Amino acid sequence: MGWNYGDILDAVARVVPADRPALIWGDDVVTWAAFDRRTNNLARRMIEHGLAPDDRVAVLCRNHPAYIEATVAALKSRTVSVNVNYRYTADEIVYVLEDCGASALFYQDSLDATIAELKARLPGVRLWIRIESDRQVRAAAAGEQSFEAWAQAGEGAPLDIQRSPDDSYLLYTGGTTGRPKGVLWRTGDARKVQLESPLIAKRPADLAEHSAMVRDNPAPSRTIPACPLMHGAGSNAVIGELMAGGGAVLLPSDRFDADELWREVERTGVTRIAIVGDVFARPMLRALEAAPGRYDLSSLKVISSAGLIWSGEVKAGLLAHLPKVTLVDILGASEASGFGYSVATADNVPATGVFAAGAKTVLIDPDTGAVLPKGAAGEGLLARTEPVAAGYYRDPAKTAETYRMIDGVRYAVPGDFARLGADGQLTLIGRGNLSINTGGEKVFPEEVEEALKLQPGVEDALVVGEPDPTWGKSIVAIVKSTPAFDEAAVRAGLQKTLAGYKLPRRFLHVDLVPRHESGKADYRTAQALITKQEPVEHL
Repeated sequence: MGWNYGDILDAVARVVPADRPALIWGDDVVTWAAFDRRTNNLARRMIEHGLAPDDRVAVLCRNHPAYIEATVAALKSRTVSVNVNYRYTADEIVYVLEDCGASALFYQDSLDATIAELKARLPGVRLWIRIESDRQVRAAAAGEQSFEAWAQAGEGAPLDIQRSPDDSYLLYTGGTTGRPKGVLWRTGDARKVQLESPLIAKRPADLAEHSAMVRDNPAPSRTIPACPLMHGAGSNAVIGELMAGGGAVLLPSDRFDADELWREVERTGVTRIAIVGDVFARPMLRALEAAPGRYDLSSLKVISSAGLIWSGEVKAGLLAHLPKVTLVDILGASEASGFGYSVATADNVPATGVFAAGAKTVLIDPDTGAVLPKGAAGEGLLARTEPVAAGYYRDPAKTAETYRMIDGVRYAVPGDFARLGADGQLTLIGRGNLSINTGGEKVFPEEVEEALKLQPGVEDALVVGEPDPTWGKSIVAIVKSTPAFDEAAVRAGLQKTLAGYKLPRRFLHVDLVPRHESGKADYRTAQALITKQEPVEHL
């Protein structure tokens, strides 16, 4: 069976109730009938304006219904959607659009000032489609198209085109170091990975069976992506929900507010929340602790996370307030997903960073490059067999490094180290390219960071290395602390779980730990921060 996202969305629109909400954004409700009509209109306009299969179409927009509509229109028109971080500077946006060879850009009107500069620097972008934030048609300026005019004009009939499982989308990831990289995913492969999820009780064999399952489901899920749609965790959660015939609720505010999240869960009957680790989970827990019982959260069934460590103590705290909810922690990366799953309930909270290995997951010996025997205890590079992403766009060298052929089998090896125990459980150790060599010993920042966040008075932390004349590199902890922080007590606590060479040589206190909008660590900024600062007690 060859899956295609556009075909799935077309099929779902034919069987769900027309008045079922597909997207909710404050008081703005887009029904499934309207969603299907608008995305078909957009896709048709894209083709009429000369966009062809495989042309790259970038989306520069905050969490707004138009982000999803533009992405789905690209899927339906067989063009390749490209996510762009709205927090990027003009130079960074130019880099991504030139790197992917974008032919068109959907952009939100709140970014008009940036767009004025981009137009002169990006002659390869033929179409500039301006998204009206208030959903009202505006007369387009010279050289621009109106998103709302495109979406509203036309009968919205499905496109009469033949699609393919090879139809793709590009997922640009800023990562933790270096320039953003575009990871190319075929929709057929991405769908197969989605169907590996432990949340799926029955896996359809083909599109006809999938449509029947959607048609016969009277109570589909409704998801809130707490994280930005411009990151894979957010957009994948919404597209996956829509392909199941459900709907998505977008938070009205541009910046994450945990109380707003809980209000929207109560108001709209959300069943699932998608987050990115502790950066979102901790404020969610604080809001519940500040006002126990304030919100009716009885509709909520699942909170899922991907892309960042979600600590056991935060999971336990959430479950104390939400004992009927299941917490699903997904071990994955932009390059491949489904390496492992950690499922927490009120009766069982796995330790931080411990996952049940996925069926296609293996470990690779970093010295020999050989695949370790399936199920054998040991340490190595985390890897999995296909389906995985096709590779890095226009970067064959990086693709060959990450996607390795071993004994005729293709593996995705993003660079994370893990330990497999005799019980079959995976423990994530850390990312190899971030490891700090101190005195000949390798230290993974993530391990020290998680130990730090367990200490009293530490609200958030990043760990980096700085040059040291004796040890080569020494460990620096950048922490956001509370008045309860006591360095001696923190050091004593760390010594109980970490070897001496892993302990921070010094602490740098900041008001905000450097992180990207998704919650992922911004190690480049962190590294720059420690080089500019002398050792101090507090900033």
